[in-house]
Amino acid sequence: MEKIDLNLFVYNETITKNDILNVISQQDIFSRYIGEPMESGYKINSPLRNDNVPSFTLFYHKSGDGTLMFYDFATKDCGDCVVFVTKLFGLGYKQALFKIAFDFGLSKVEVTSERREIINATRVIEKSNVEIGVNKRSWEKHDVKYWKSFGITKATLAKYNVIPIKYLFFNNNASIVDKHSYAYLEFKDDKITYKIYQPFSSQYKWINNANYTVHQGYTQLPKKGKLLIITKSLKDVMSIYDTLHIPAVGLQSESVMMKDSVMNEYKARFEKVICLFDNDKAGKNLSVEFTERYSVPHFFMPELKDVTDFSDLVKKVGSVEAKKIFNELII
Repeated sequence: MEKIDLNLFVYNETITKNDILNVISQQDIFSRYIGEPMESGYKINSPLRNDNVPSFTLFYHKSGDGTLMFYDFATKDCGDCVVFVTKLFGLGYKQALFKIAFDFGLSKVEVTSERREIINATRVIEKSNVEIGVNKRSWEKHDVKYWKSFGITKATLAKYNVIPIKYLFFNNNASIVDKHSYAYLEFKDDKITYKIYQPFSSQYKWINNANYTVHQGYTQLPKKGKLLIITKSLKDVMSIYDTLHIPAVGLQSESVMMKDSVMNEYKARFEKVICLFDNDKAGKNLSVEFTERYSVPHFFMPELKDVTDFSDLVKKVGSVEAKKIFNELII
């Protein structure tokens, strides 16, 4: 097995902006997340919002300390490269520092908790005192093809912090993962929760040490909105976002109910909240529980072959038809 330097993969909560800028330039950070080479003085359409007129630029701070800043002429938003990442991905400052370090290969997530669960299609195995980490790789054609089949773009995968991985680590023991292997990163209270997804694995489809109070897609939600969909997976969240342009959150498990305070928060932020769980027995039972406990309506995907959830529907009939079916359901 290829030898891996595990010291490269330690998540350091004390990482600072200076630590990062000692290795990576400010310009490289802006360019990576904007998606094109950037220099001071150029105007482009703002990556922070829908923008048809170039109104976003970079400039060096007038103090002369060499800080490269962004400025949006329409919203007056302004800040350095880390602030830009906070606004682009809806993160806190420490979370943005970690994301930059991780995306540029400077650190690894090393997450520990009292409860670990390795989940496959048929059973749950509890683990304790297990450290989980990954080695990130580049996106390849087979990755893009897989996610595109559910209507999910690379831009949305980046928005929701999904990355392809080459190695998986348990207590510093490296193992090669499946060709289609991905890590989901979620942030809560400046902590990282961590979930591995291997859709074609014959051994483990899910490896999960995520905090069950973390709702997948929560940090990407707008502050207010007309409709919020509660579903059961990040894949559905992303498929819904790309196909319907509607915000959604996914539960970590269909066996876990949310706190009343969390549902009250969702109802305060969105005019309407609905549930869209699987159309199998477990999903239907959970839907009834949600409706009875939280007074929110529930809907199911049509019972077509190989379709249990929204992402399955997109794969089966395509994004346009899936959107039409959804609109007919909720009218």
